[in-house]
Amino acid sequence: MFITEDAAARVEAWLGVRGTAPGALFPGLYKGGRARTGPVGTHPRMSGQAVRKILRKRIAQAEVKNATPHDFRCTFIGELLDAGVDLATAQDLAGHSTPATTARYDRRPGRQRRAAVDRLTLPEAKRLRPVKQQGSG
Repeated sequence: MFITEDAAARVEAWLGVRGTAPGALFPGLYKGGRARTGPVGTHPRMSGQAVRKILRKRIAQAEVKNATPHDFRCTFIGELLDAGVDLATAQDLAGHSTPATTARYDRRPGRQRRAAVDRLTLPEAKRLRPVKQQGSG
């Protein structure tokens, strides 16, 4: 897995709280939302459901309207494509099985697509001779 230097610094800070023993980076939570404590290897990793619950809570606290946890995934892929990352690499990082799925997240404006096409160069065209029509003697 690849992460930015800023994200790596945040993970290091988290490890200062969690500890550096082997095990899940983000341990599971108790029903009340408290992180499970004790030896790191004794508790399962945080479930997808727990991540969604935390994100929903933070979205509500931020008073963001019409946002969902999936929007984070959409933003990640969109930011990659906006930054000029090729579709195949974005597809791989997103874990999509087909480029068509990743392409649905492409939010780049038409002018960027136009600029991409304008970078293409074609070989000089040869002069073409008209084709003779059949039956014209």
